Amino acid sequence: MANRRQGQRGAMLIAFSILLVVVLGFIGLALDVGQVIGRKTELQNLADNAALAAAAELVGTPEGLLTAVEKAKSSAADRSAWRRRMEGAVLSDASIRFASAPDAPASEWHAAGAVPDPATALFVRVDTQANDPSLGRVATAFLGAWSPALRTLDTGARAVAGRSSLSLTPLAICALSGSAASPRTNAALLPAVELLEYGFRRGVAYNLLKLNPHGPAAEHFVLNPLGRPGMLGSSLQVSESSVLPFVCSGTVLYPRIGSASVHVHRPFPAALWPAFNARFNLHTGSGCHPVTAPPDTNIRAYPNTATNWWMTNTPDAPSALSTGNPLLSVADPESNATPPTLGSYGPLWSFSRAARYSSVKPPGGYLPFATSDWPRLYPAAPAAPAARSGYPATPPYQTLAYQTAPTGNTGVAQRRLLHIPLLACPVPAGIDVLAQVRGIGRFMMTAPASNGVLSAEFAGLVAEGTLIGPAELLQ
Repeated sequence: MANRRQGQRGAMLIAFSILLVVVLGFIGLALDVGQVIGRKTELQNLADNAALAAAAELVGTPEGLLTAVEKAKSSAADRSAWRRRMEGAVLSDASIRFASAPDAPASEWHAAGAVPDPATALFVRVDTQANDPSLGRVATAFLGAWSPALRTLDTGARAVAGRSSLSLTPLAICALSGSAASPRTNAALLPAVELLEYGFRRGVAYNLLKLNPHGPAAEHFVLNPLGRPGMLGSSLQVSESSVLPFVCSGTVLYPRIGSASVHVHRPFPAALWPAFNARFNLHTGSGCHPVTAPPDTNIRAYPNTATNWWMTNTPDAPSALSTGNPLLSVADPESNATPPTLGSYGPLWSFSRAARYSSVKPPGGYLPFATSDWPRLYPAAPAAPAARSGYPATPPYQTLAYQTAPTGNTGVAQRRLLHIPLLACPVPAGIDVLAQVRGIGRFMMTAPASNGVLSAEFAGLVAEGTLIGPAELLQ
């Protein structure tokens, strides 16, 4: 009996010893795997932060690429995300690559100094497994006892960030001329001449839904907000339900146009004009939400019949009238040989002043005209509009006396600014076609839109690179 008990105790001791070895093995495995997972998590945080820091500098220039590399390295060197927040990491150039698309194949990711076209390199990839020295090597405590090959394990992380949107309104109109900068000669102004930018005059409000430099019928288009430049997208991408959120926000979901043609759909649907009015805090019936489509900080409409307004001859419309064949504003150079009738110009200089033409753009920008030049700039019958003596030092839009703050919703400054693609017209026939963008015009809405009327004052051309959306983590 005693021998049997001793045997049982011996067997239990052997079983316990075996079980202890197994348990310790699993504990060791868990500790080693935990180290690897912890390192991978640290590396992912490091890569995410470095990619975002780099992407914020990608503006389509070689200088931006070099700055992006510096920012990525500086982010990785911060102690906040590496080695239990005790030290920074050293990123090498080999781990930082740039491409024109976030899903570009491996062969199209290049180092900063080898990018074929910096203008298209708007995405950055940080891959810690390509780093030299390695950042993901983990020395194991227990696995190495099982096999020498497991004495160290290597892990890594990859992050892709970039800019995937443009602050561009998905409404496109025709450029009124083919020249980005040309003189508008007015004998009364000589030797000074006025600047025209693709035929538009700064400081003059146009009805963007009633223009066509090649015929008597208005031409306006939906710019596909979801398509890829150079390609015709699907009909669903230009449907009213698909386009509405982008009219509300004033954005499109691609990072650049460059020299590519874009998919446009004609005409811009009448059902979408209420969406523009969210900028005036008019959300009811617009289809827009105040959070994603906030109002402007100034929702005051122009024209305004208040006695303290900045103009004489108060206009009877919120923009210059459009007539004729071709369909042009009365303010357009080709249509004012006979002075227009009083009030036809609409409000003037509410956001931007007329500018003087120069064959070479001055470093500080084109010089503005003075309000005393109005009678010669804007002849009209029986009398030209004139600026009152109280015309403010800053444009009325920015002057407190001509502002109205929204109520109930938080406003965002300059939400009334629309960035409109100006197309090379005539655009090919058809409902869905590819069209060339000559430039991007900045227009300030002078009043809420109505059916067939979108009144906006031209404020000059804007570089596409300044409209690139915020950097985002994409992978």
